[in-house]
Amino acid sequence: MRRSSPLLLATLLPLAACSHAGGNGTAGTGSLPAKVSDGPQECRPEALEAFTGKTADEATIKKLVADSGARNARVVKPGMAVTMDFRQDRVTVQVDAQNRIERASCG
Repeated sequence: MRRSSPLLLATLLPLAACSHAGGNGTAGTGSLPAKVSDGPQECRPEALEAFTGKTADEATIKKLVADSGARNARVVKPGMAVTMDFRQDRVTVQVDAQNRIERASCG
């Protein structure tokens, strides 16, 4: 029995880390997360097309963020790995090898 105790412990610890105590009672109530306000934090895609072809320097990116209403930007270079998460308050700027903006989109 002594040999199986460490094995049992090693097996149960990862499971215990995944468990959830859930003390607030909101699970399964159907409540949705709070929506981000429709104010200036939400990206407006209609403002992004004007930046296609421009050099993605710091001043251009700042203006792009301000004009789109987003809070921040991520610049994606060729071959760069990015997450697929969508954020209303972010603009994603894809650039070519010469750092020219190919595409800008909300998210």
